Amino acid sequence: MKRILPLFLACAFAGAAFANGLGGERLEKVVGDLIVDIGTDQTATPVAGEPIEFDFNLLRSDSREPVTLPTSIGIDIAHGGKSILNCDLLTEMPNTFLFYSFPEAGSYTMKLTFFDSKRSPSQLASATFPLTISGSRSKMRLIIPASFIACIAVGLAAGYWGARRRAAH
Repeated sequence: MKRILPLFLACAFAGAAFANGLGGERLEKVVGDLIVDIGTDQTATPVAGEPIEFDFNLLRSDSREPVTLPTSIGIDIAHGGKSILNCDLLTEMPNTFLFYSFPEAGSYTMKLTFFDSKRSPSQLASATFPLTISGSRSKMRLIIPASFIACIAVGLAAGYWGARRRAAH
């Protein structure tokens, strides 16, 4: 117990040390005195057709403290030069989450623009990030049911063969 508790606490504090809190890949760009930060729940290359959780943060570049102004975030995801998602998130900073499934593999860009509704001009920071999405794993997923069906077929054939053999004796 004396060894498990410190290990558990160390893991809990290590997870809290990351600003995005999702534990996956993190993308950042410095824009003036601010940092535009995207966190994901992906530890490897994201896969088309599977949902990805995004967490958007606006941080001060000198202290890495979150900017907690009343803001909204403009999100534009493009593929092949065409916008496939263009939306605004009305946020309660610092919690800003988006779940999105990319329709196909390829190179995408995600442009984030943070706005402050109480300030003029209202744009606080904007940054564009490249995203690479790999092909779907649907072929691998077909192997599992096919293997299961093959095992059932072999079992049925063995049972039939065993029953015929017993009947012949």
